[in-house]
Amino acid sequence: MEASILVGLLLIAAVWSVYLLPSVFGDRRKAPINSTKEFDRWTHLMADVQKRTFSRGQVNRRDLVRWRRRRAMAVLIGLAVATAAMAWLQNSWGWLLVQLFFDSLILLYAAALAQMRQRRQWRLKVTHVSERPPESEEPNIKVIAN
Repeated sequence: MEASILVGLLLIAAVWSVYLLPSVFGDRRKAPINSTKEFDRWTHLMADVQKRTFSRGQVNRRDLVRWRRRRAMAVLIGLAVATAAMAWLQNSWGWLLVQLFFDSLILLYAAALAQMRQRRQWRLKVTHVSERPPESEEPNIKVIAN
């Protein structure tokens, strides 16, 4: 019985480590490949910031959405911890299954948030790429030498 609980706890720890460790050690996708790509990314980001008008209401809406998402994640984590404690205290497989259900909800919610972030970054990338003039429309440089 104790071995199965230990295996269950190790499984839960493994799932949590898959979710938490990339955020602790950093993401390789965010690391710059080279300085020109990093410079290009920052110039597009600054151009996007310059084009936007400042609206205090928009900042509040964004903060409200972040607060709701954090609250939802905190509630799910709290429920997972509470059900894990109940499963441990009562030695109950039923509570362990409920706890695994809440763990899966946390993973699904985190995946949905990651997908929304990826879609937003893709939209920004498409916006920046479409604003750049094609190379064929750029003026030719004439070199005049003596």
